[in-house]
Amino acid sequence: MALFNFIDRVVIPALILVLLAGGISGIVLGCALVLRSAATLRVVAQMNSWVSTRQALKPLEMPRNVEPPPGPGGRRPLLGSFLVIGGVLAVYFLLTRLDFSRGPYVPGISVMRWFLSGLALDATKWILVAGSAFALVIGLLMLLAPQRLASFELRANHWYSSRQLMSADEKMHMVLEPHVEANPRAAGWTIAGASLLVTLAMGGLLLARLH
Repeated sequence: MALFNFIDRVVIPALILVLLAGGISGIVLGCALVLRSAATLRVVAQMNSWVSTRQALKPLEMPRNVEPPPGPGGRRPLLGSFLVIGGVLAVYFLLTRLDFSRGPYVPGISVMRWFLSGLALDATKWILVAGSAFALVIGLLMLLAPQRLASFELRANHWYSSRQLMSADEKMHMVLEPHVEANPRAAGWTIAGASLLVTLAMGGLLLARLH
């Protein structure tokens, strides 16, 4: 019930106000196209400023290496020792000291909540165990087999450029502007008429809700 009250009292009035503001703006734009076509088209052309995502994301596309330089033979003894000791201690305490066993079911408690809470706690425990064991393996590779770790990092640290993925969206597609520029008055009447209908409808809904 709280969700429906929130939708009824907040979401729907906000949506009505947004559509009402959009309808009024459309009426103003349509009237401007009808009465001052050339000036309105110049303003619209100035507002159609192209912002390139490739330029905006360029600083984020620079790869930066924050790993410390390896020692002789590619070993990183300090970091590897820390991961090994931390991984062993974490796995030990998680398996021996952290117990999420559920107690017996008590009547009056939601069966679904009792089951899901225990399942979530058990899943969290084993995820932490897996992560700690993985850190232990990485630490051992740092100490004993740095070349194998280097080849694994080379395959895992593959660089994916978002600029290449978004290159197809770097072109402006203006479908309506040429038609509006060719027939500004007709477009103005169409925009103003449609916006007037939206404004009247939203205004009627708003008055109905106030009364």
